[in-house]
Amino acid sequence: MGGALILLSLLAGGCAGKPVKPKPPAVPEAAAPPTTPSATRLREAIGYYLSADYRYGGTTTTALDCSGFVMKTYERAGIKIPRTTELQLQGGMPVPLENLQYGDLLFFNKYCNAKYSYATASIFSGSFPKDEKPSHVGIYIGNGRFIHASSSKGGVTISPLNQDCWMRSLIGIRRYLKE
Repeated sequence: MGGALILLSLLAGGCAGKPVKPKPPAVPEAAAPPTTPSATRLREAIGYYLSADYRYGGTTTTALDCSGFVMKTYERAGIKIPRTTELQLQGGMPVPLENLQYGDLLFFNKYCNAKYSYATASIFSGSFPKDEKPSHVGIYIGNGRFIHASSSKGGVTISPLNQDCWMRSLIGIRRYLKE
């Protein structure tokens, strides 16, 4: 009986000592659909590249990388933006997460591709310095989702921005749509 009480107290003490995981910032769930002419053109341009495969350095309708997808999509919508993620992040207008709109560009670092495991990274995320160099870019399409050319998914795909890995690797947002 005494052993059971000791075991129970040890188990209860272990639960009380768990660190609380910080909650990531909230992603706007509902965004107005594109209503401006440039946002509508961007939406149509996105549709043009939906079946494209991923190819590093690619900028064709059949195969492209993340920054190539963003550049070509914007170009097709009549908006010229730089080719690389680094230059795309340097341009445009900075936007806070709470003001995301359709068409905003989302920039990510290599957090999800780091050498340490995803579990370790989630538990100790405050212990690792945040790399501010962009390695990936996508286009926000509303309702907490973005579209991007993904090497791991093999092409253009839609992902939820509120996924832990994406939120922890988000390093910047830029707006290129003026209207």
